[in-house]
Amino acid sequence: MEGDAPMTSRTEFTERYRFATRDDLPAFLETLEDPAVTRWLWFAPAPPSFYEAYFGPLLDAQAEALARGRLPATSVFAVEDGDGGFLGQGATVAVEGSPGGFEIGFQLRRAAWGRGVGTRLAWFLGAYAVRCHGAHRLEGSCLVGNMGSRRLMTILGLQEEGRRPGFRLKEGQRHTELLYGAEVAALDGVRLAEVAEVLGLGPKDAARPDACWPASRAR
Repeated sequence: MEGDAPMTSRTEFTERYRFATRDDLPAFLETLEDPAVTRWLWFAPAPPSFYEAYFGPLLDAQAEALARGRLPATSVFAVEDGDGGFLGQGATVAVEGSPGGFEIGFQLRRAAWGRGVGTRLAWFLGAYAVRCHGAHRLEGSCLVGNMGSRRLMTILGLQEEGRRPGFRLKEGQRHTELLYGAEVAALDGVRLAEVAEVLGLGPKDAARPDACWPASRAR
């Protein structure tokens, strides 16, 4: 994803974020068919069966958790414009072996680039992980050539914590992977709280895990 416009005020959240379902798989796959989108994704390009095998179980587990009134450990979101047009997908993933650690990830359609969609999505994912899951730490990773994702990590306040030279093999070529992360206490707590308020994300409530997001639906 290429560079994105900055988010300058709380009134600029024009997209909708909702928990994705299996019905969104065709849109996910269409997004990942664009060579511009997958240019810096280490796992792409890949056949549709690969993406279905990855996203399908996550979406099934998410649907089951939400049906039971729980927030899923891995939350996968569809991003839509005000008319319901699909713009891309984003996710927060509980980091194994790091209690309170959450990784963020996203893929946006080319038509969404340069409009601030990625910036707002990054802030949404951060606010969701912190407010709804009580995240202690956020992290992410990308290939060194992915300048758009690198910029969004930095905007959110994540710092480059390491480099893994030649770690990813993509289409026969080795690529360096960058690791980003930060403890939540080091991030912009005011902005995260503002985003949570604007999008209606309530605080984590162990007695009512679905209370974080009314009816576990989009705003």
